[in-house]
Amino acid sequence: MRSDVRRAQRKYYSAKDPRDRRYLRMKWKKVVAEYKRSFNTAKRDDWSEVCERVTPEEPFGTYLQVAKNPDRRHFQLCSTTKADGTITLTPEDTVETLLDFHFPTDRGDTEAAHSVLRGTSRMPPDSPEDPPFSIFELEEAFRSLNNKKAPGPDGLHADVVKEVFATNTHYFHSLFNSCLQVGHFPKRWKTAQVVIFHKPKKKETDPSSLRPISLLDFFGKALDKLVTQRLFHHLLSNSHLHEHQFGFTPGRSAPEAIILLKSWIATARQQEKHSVVVSLDIKSAFSRVWWPLVLHNLKKYDCPRSLFRMVASFLSDRQVSMDYGTSTVTRSYSTGCPQGSNSGPLLWLLIANDALSLHFAEDVKILAYAVDFYLFVAATGKHVIQAKVREALAILEDWSKSAKVEFAHEKTQLIPFGKKGRQKHPPYCSFAGKAIKLTRNMKMLVVILDDGLTGVAHLTYIRGKIAKILNRLTIARGRRGLSGKVLKVLYKRALERILTYAAPAWCTGTVRQIDKVNSIQRQALLAISGAFRTTSTAALQVICGIIPSSLVCEMEVAIFQLKHRQTHVSFLGEELTGPDLEVFHNTWIHPSARKTVQWDKEHPSSSLSIYTEGSKLDGKVGAAFHVKEGTRTVDFQYRLKDHSSVFQAELSALHQALIWKHANRSHHRCDIFTDSMSALKVLQKPRNNLVEDVKAILDDTVSLHWVKAHVGIEGNEAADKAATTKPNIDLHLDLPIRSLKTILKGKLSEHWQKTWEDRENTNTIGFTYDIFPRVSTSRCLDNGFITQAVSNHGRFPSYFRRFNIKTCSFRCGEDTADDVLHYAFFCPLVAHLRHRINSSHSLLQVITDRVMARELCFILQYLNEHEEDIIQLEE
Repeated sequence: MRSDVRRAQRKYYSAKDPRDRRYLRMKWKKVVAEYKRSFNTAKRDDWSEVCERVTPEEPFGTYLQVAKNPDRRHFQLCSTTKADGTITLTPEDTVETLLDFHFPTDRGDTEAAHSVLRGTSRMPPDSPEDPPFSIFELEEAFRSLNNKKAPGPDGLHADVVKEVFATNTHYFHSLFNSCLQVGHFPKRWKTAQVVIFHKPKKKETDPSSLRPISLLDFFGKALDKLVTQRLFHHLLSNSHLHEHQFGFTPGRSAPEAIILLKSWIATARQQEKHSVVVSLDIKSAFSRVWWPLVLHNLKKYDCPRSLFRMVASFLSDRQVSMDYGTSTVTRSYSTGCPQGSNSGPLLWLLIANDALSLHFAEDVKILAYAVDFYLFVAATGKHVIQAKVREALAILEDWSKSAKVEFAHEKTQLIPFGKKGRQKHPPYCSFAGKAIKLTRNMKMLVVILDDGLTGVAHLTYIRGKIAKILNRLTIARGRRGLSGKVLKVLYKRALERILTYAAPAWCTGTVRQIDKVNSIQRQALLAISGAFRTTSTAALQVICGIIPSSLVCEMEVAIFQLKHRQTHVSFLGEELTGPDLEVFHNTWIHPSARKTVQWDKEHPSSSLSIYTEGSKLDGKVGAAFHVKEGTRTVDFQYRLKDHSSVFQAELSALHQALIWKHANRSHHRCDIFTDSMSALKVLQKPRNNLVEDVKAILDDTVSLHWVKAHVGIEGNEAADKAATTKPNIDLHLDLPIRSLKTILKGKLSEHWQKTWEDRENTNTIGFTYDIFPRVSTSRCLDNGFITQAVSNHGRFPSYFRRFNIKTCSFRCGEDTADDVLHYAFFCPLVAHLRHRINSSHSLLQVITDRVMARELCFILQYLNEHEEDIIQLEE
């Protein structure tokens, strides 16, 4: 049809006679209108087909991304403001201006300190060399490459690079180690292709409103990742990174940063002091990383000599190129780190670490999350706070000049906290001669911190965020056939995680918070069930089979507190006591020392065979291994605490078998067989101290094999039998996180059931309780008519009278309650629609039988369509 439009357009423009032109123009517009109508119809049909393919088993897809971000458009280059205030006039000029802003050149200055630092920064330190890369490191680095990421200038996608590496492993192992040995990062891998994205709610002509992403070759990314991992290991294992840095650091999160801030505020209030928090933003932080300072700090932290040379080579002779249309601009730069590289965050941490180590006055503290700083100041009086803030900001301003970065003064905010609550007359402060904006709500990542520490402002923000996504998903359900069961899965896996994110930082369990959280969840429940808006939230939770979100938040808080070994942890009004939670403590094994664990599914015969087994029977957990040496066999049994998992038992059996082997047959070849594939797979990527203990004593004399369980293998059956007979506990392991979650979910379900039973006799849920006296997360009624039936909230006379909508009754004239039960089982006006439903059935039997449920839906649909014929108004 596009060709028809073009043909009609050509005929119109080529016509000379006015009458012909009028006729052809009308014909052209008609063809255009038909084309647009067909185009939109095809788009709607294709979108409907996409939604109809969605199932609860595969709920995520394009429609969810559209629901989350429907306004994402292709980048359109526009004129940009230059440094002198003028506007660019050509695409080439605009691209050059953007590259100048985001990839600046380190121009020499007259400050002596900078000149000295620049001159000495590239001199390698007198430190030991780092060990060569292992093949295991390379395999992990290439395996972590994301197949969905765009390729660099070489055009090779990640899956192609992985295949190339798999067929030339030893070549790349030799190549990367040669680079490490001579301290050279190949120049070809230091050239980046730049793509630009708009930041939302920013002025398009401002260069800072655009975010540049550097597309790098995947081979270079793999080498960069190897070096970055080595640097992180060196800095973290030697505690060189400040403890108050919560961004870009493993195991440090935004909730921990906010909790630390709140603890400072609480301490100030205990001392009857006012306090303020000043948020500071670095302008274009990644584009202002000064390379000489990075190298200087690496030397200060005793960076291994070979790694230092690699970083110095990485931060030299870098180039970027940007294409727009037929124009290509390429330039070199000498300041900043490429956004999109693995080392970018680490390079910024090396700059920001100096700011966190500055010395401030008493009751002045600072923490950082990624590129943002948060300055905390406490004092007894307003004027003292102003003086301390002014002094601390002056220190930070001096640091910014020495680090050659710049604070975005227009983004600086101050939030006050009174010694007994909200501060009515907060202090007004300035930074570099500019007044700091006073705010009552401050955003830290995606958490809103309010001056009353109530969490309500954060919940209001989250409510709007979830409502936007839900509104679009609800439209997709009503018009495109997206089922309520899919919406339930999306809520549990996506929206509930948005709602409960950082709950330990804002959840205080107040009545106001609980009501707010449940009201946010209510919007999702209505979308899933299709129920009337007057249906109670408690009934909707049971109908949809979704646990109240306020309880989920409380569980998240309890898990966080137990993970951080806090004392007096309370959950649902009960103090949690018992064993410590299993937490991974990093032993800082050097990356090159991590071994590759090989295993297979063979069953070779050998002079020494060991079969390991872990089991849980009747709540008791045991581990055992069976040794077969020639004709001699012996069993070793162990008992674990009842809270231990089968996974722990399997690993314990393997661990104890290796200990026995090294103590008694240290030089003998040995085959160890286990039926736990999860235990074998976790050995390849450990994040567990017990796994690291197993790997530490594995050597070349041991071969691991997987065997199928319960198929009559003699050794495996003997180990399985032995694992269930040890009476006394002799292995003491901490509680696994999964077992903790199972325990807490059990307590949560019991509390939910008790709360549901306590409301049995209330008017809001009594009808639903008679149908569903037990709560269940496996239940999900997503049909609007069925939901009307189980809630008794529908177009029934009893409903209209209850909510004072209108006074009416059924025309059948029978003296009944005029609710859904009368309509479904007894009303003669719809008897012709009843074929299988009769008065001997209960409503639960009707909705659980597929045929009768469909029949009930027809009846309720008939009521909606013929309401005037069935319901009569009363005078």
